[in-house]
Amino acid sequence: MKHAKKRFCYVVAGLLLMLIAFRLYLPYAAATYINTTLSQSEQYDGRVGDVDLMLWRGAYSLEYVLLYKANGQIDKPLFKADYVEFTLSWSQLFKGAAVGRVVVNSPEINFVDGNSEEKSQSGKNENWLSIADQLFPLRIDKLTINQGKIAFHNPDTSPAIDIALHDIQLEVNNLVNSDDLSDTRVATAKAKGQTAEQGTISLNAKLNPATEAPTFDLDIQADNVGLVNFKNLLDTYAPFDLEAGTLTLAAEVASNEGKVKGYIKPILHNVEVFSWKGDIERDGDGFIEGSIEAISAFVTELFENQSEDQIATRIPVEGDLSSPDTQTWEAFTAILKNAFIEAFNGDVEKSIELDRLELDKLEAPEGSEN
Repeated sequence: MKHAKKRFCYVVAGLLLMLIAFRLYLPYAAATYINTTLSQSEQYDGRVGDVDLMLWRGAYSLEYVLLYKANGQIDKPLFKADYVEFTLSWSQLFKGAAVGRVVVNSPEINFVDGNSEEKSQSGKNENWLSIADQLFPLRIDKLTINQGKIAFHNPDTSPAIDIALHDIQLEVNNLVNSDDLSDTRVATAKAKGQTAEQGTISLNAKLNPATEAPTFDLDIQADNVGLVNFKNLLDTYAPFDLEAGTLTLAAEVASNEGKVKGYIKPILHNVEVFSWKGDIERDGDGFIEGSIEAISAFVTELFENQSEDQIATRIPVEGDLSSPDTQTWEAFTAILKNAFIEAFNGDVEKSIELDRLELDKLEAPEGSEN
């Protein structure tokens, strides 16, 4: 009897040691699997610094996640994050659905437009969804992003372009889109971020992920965005540069089964396009460049609402989502209206909503002219 008790104690102790060893080994095995998965891309490699398993609540976390171009010619990663957590949603599991939540802290995405394909990165033509499914095979019902950043770089310009939207907060709910899990089949998204030195951008969206054709209602608001933050970008990709000014933008777009209707309303405040000291003396612009910028400044001044010191337009967008039609003439008349009649208000109008979208008005009657 005494020997039997000893054997039982040895067996229990052995099992406990095996469980402890297995638990200690699991993070290393998981890290190896995750690093291999992140490196499946043709052009990008990936790695994770640490993996932590929280089996008691059905979760695991990754620390210091990196995705970078494999050729080693770009010094900024395509993606990095300090912390990513994948969690099983127990409340939804009791309803019969295996879904989860994802939290990402301090993520950063870097797009690079270099002078060659080897020195550029955009992440396109890669099957990122397949990689995500291997990391977390459950359907994601909620996504939260804290303190995110999206940046665009061009290191080959002089001076180099380095602009970013930072302090991004994003929350997306009800992505699973099931009547059994929610009172509504509509997913919601709310996001807010800040531009380089001043200005905020916010987004509110409703969407139905289950429909074949895109069905969504999107509101975008940008306030007090300093245009000088984009000076290097405009110097490179536009035939003029902005010396001063701010941007306010409001946009509403709704789509029902691929039929889209909405507007974009940009408003420029206190814009200065041409500066003799800045463009001729400091930047050294030649006659042609200086003339283009001087003409741009004249046109800006011509169409500026003098009482509000702003230039604005309202651009309607309507039609099929595959080729939305931006109505140029209406945009131009809106500029004239703002310049000589009244100033626009730079707020979202709440005039475009998914449940009020009339699809029969999106299709022009037979025999009508555009």
